[in-house]
Amino acid sequence: MRRGALKAACHIEEGGQARAVEPVSFPLSLGGRGADIAVPGLEAGEPAALLALDRGELFVQPRGTEPVSVGGTPVAVSRWLRDGDELRLLGTRIRVNEREGGLHLRVEHGVSAGSADSALPAGVAGPEAAGEGTLVQPVPFAPKDLQLARPRRALPRPPLAGVVAALALASGGAFVLAAQAVDVQVRPEPERIAVRGWPHLAVGGTRMMLPGRYRVFAERAGYRPLEASIEVTGERGQVVTLALEPLPGRLVLETTPADGVRVAVDGTERGRTPIGTLELPRGDHDVELRAEGYAPFHASVTLAGKGETHTLRAALVPDRAPVSFSSEPPGATVRVDGGEVGRTPLTVDLTSGSRRVEVSLAGHGSASRRIEVVPDRPLAVPPFRLALLPGRVAVTSDPSGAAVRVGGEFRGDTPVELELVARKEHAFQLTRAGHEAAEARVTLDPGESRALALTLTPLVGDVEVTGQPADAEVVVDGEPRGRLGQTLRLTAVPHEVEVRRSGYESHRVTLTPRPGFAQAVRVRLRAAADAGPAERPRVLRTAGGHELRLLPPGRFRMGASRREPGRRANETLREVELARPVYVGASEVTNGQFRRFRPGHASGRFGAHSLEDDARPVVNVTWEDAVSYCNWLSTQEGLAPAYVLRDGKTVGTRPLTGGYRLPTEAEWSRAARYPAEGPLKYAWGDELPVPPRAGNYADESAKSVVGLVLQGYDDGHAVSAPVGSFRPNALGFLDLGGNVAEWVHDAYTIPPADGPVDRDPAGPEAGELHVILGGSYLQGAVTALRLSYRDYGTKPRPDLGFRIARYSE
Repeated sequence: MRRGALKAACHIEEGGQARAVEPVSFPLSLGGRGADIAVPGLEAGEPAALLALDRGELFVQPRGTEPVSVGGTPVAVSRWLRDGDELRLLGTRIRVNEREGGLHLRVEHGVSAGSADSALPAGVAGPEAAGEGTLVQPVPFAPKDLQLARPRRALPRPPLAGVVAALALASGGAFVLAAQAVDVQVRPEPERIAVRGWPHLAVGGTRMMLPGRYRVFAERAGYRPLEASIEVTGERGQVVTLALEPLPGRLVLETTPADGVRVAVDGTERGRTPIGTLELPRGDHDVELRAEGYAPFHASVTLAGKGETHTLRAALVPDRAPVSFSSEPPGATVRVDGGEVGRTPLTVDLTSGSRRVEVSLAGHGSASRRIEVVPDRPLAVPPFRLALLPGRVAVTSDPSGAAVRVGGEFRGDTPVELELVARKEHAFQLTRAGHEAAEARVTLDPGESRALALTLTPLVGDVEVTGQPADAEVVVDGEPRGRLGQTLRLTAVPHEVEVRRSGYESHRVTLTPRPGFAQAVRVRLRAAADAGPAERPRVLRTAGGHELRLLPPGRFRMGASRREPGRRANETLREVELARPVYVGASEVTNGQFRRFRPGHASGRFGAHSLEDDARPVVNVTWEDAVSYCNWLSTQEGLAPAYVLRDGKTVGTRPLTGGYRLPTEAEWSRAARYPAEGPLKYAWGDELPVPPRAGNYADESAKSVVGLVLQGYDDGHAVSAPVGSFRPNALGFLDLGGNVAEWVHDAYTIPPADGPVDRDPAGPEAGELHVILGGSYLQGAVTALRLSYRDYGTKPRPDLGFRIARYSE
């Protein structure tokens, strides 16, 4: 049916009987032409609803405030009308019927009980006015002039063709005047687009549209169909922009096994297979598949979206793999994550992942390693080589302190416990100064423990001690040995021989007896009243067990030449003089001595080695800890403390008192570098390599705790050694070049080079850093082995201790 033909073929029937009807204010419009139908109960003015055609389809659109319903359902926006639909407005009912020749509207008004015609509005004829099916002729219609028509007299009817032409011309003009150009844009460009609503014209991408609501329908492959409502406002140049929503991507999973596989996409569980097609947004997605007895499967998929289907085929790998184990010798027990799985050689299925394997065999040391088992990938673990368990031998000697060598390699001093390779003969040799060497051969079974005790025969020499007064006492190494006038048989090691008597100045001499060669000591003691003020005891022993040795006054040079290898910039050369006689500790303060002052102190461990033995030097102490100990010692003996608290910091008194203190840097250097003519470069002399038993440094035995060691040097101590383990220097001082480094009294500074002679220097009055001197068991570099090496610090260290000093006055 053509668009323009419907109006002429549209009939209106009113009431229960067919009768002629004048067009009243209920518009039926098409392209600017229409007929008005009066509705009882409405005032004249704007129309209540619009009936119109779009592409041959009839629709109704409410325009007023009165409710409109179709088939009993309220209508708020445009609605298409079909054959048999019934439209209601107040008391008026309009039925739509398709008949031969066109579309018919049957209009029925509500009628009161008093008169059949009383409900008809004025101007509407009764049933006798016309026969059923009277044709309604079109009348001119302009939307801006719509009103409810008042009853008027019938006018002569012009010819139908002329009326149609006039209406078309008038409505076209009105449309042109009222319509606006609207640019309806849909992105991306749709394949099909339709706009429904008021009649309008499409010219390219622009549409001529009357103000009002419209529905836009658009379609494009790969996008969801668009249905959107737009409002044409009447403003010029209106642009309406709409967007098509892309369809999601479609993911199809084909898995092996096909059933029971848990599916997670981007971390979210989506169910178990079979799972059907998954709709996912366009882009990259992480897919994880898990099934009992299989290794997890991970994949990244990229979906193009727009409804395209992507198929992911995944074959899950069983979560196990065969693993083969072997050992030398075979027959070892294999444990995986603590559970026994068999004996070598062995192949066993293991689940994937990181596994700890331990292999053990009686009489042999166990071996372990961590392996990575990959699903469905056979693994041959490299053979485990199991060494025989060592035997253990506890070596003692009489006297103790003998050096133990096994196969020519130094292994420590007796008593010592050693681990040795089993089922192999080992040659032992024990040596001690002044004694003949003792030898033995030992073969141990795996895991066997044995004791080896050897007696060393002393090498002795004769020393005749004579003099005056005849009843003076002879003391050897601190032990009384009788009166003058006797021959002593002493071992061929250095001994200190003292002759003393009350009222006389003691006489001391250090000598080494020689087997087969007699020696003589002749003494004449001087009465104390005849002794000069400068003659003081060479050794001072305290009630706390400390031994201090007299350091004579003298002038000497400190520092090192710029040409000396290893020299640092803070080792400036300068001239100093010690004018006051001073006593300096023969050895470093031990753990046992320090714990009398601070019982809870712990020197701790270094690596697997303990530093706690009472005979070892105390370490892990600060400078303040060391000087607090010195003040405590002074208090014990009634001496004035050498350190005081000033401005919240501990400093030395000025001048220093006669109480116990740390040796100054100059005193320490004098004791270490000038035991004879000097100055010494190293504690043992001026040349490298380090001679055997020269001191405790970073040696071969310390490889497990320190990186840089002295190649080929073995002092038998991985960490600190008990004090007195090595020979003293010519002045009787121990471990000045090794064992542990030592705090000294001075605050750290770099003194000027070659200035005037510095008399009894004690460093700056105060400072945050303090000087540290001497090498340690952690040091093996040439720089730190030199006696002129200067370090500094504030914090405690496991290789840093101290010794004590005091003026002789």
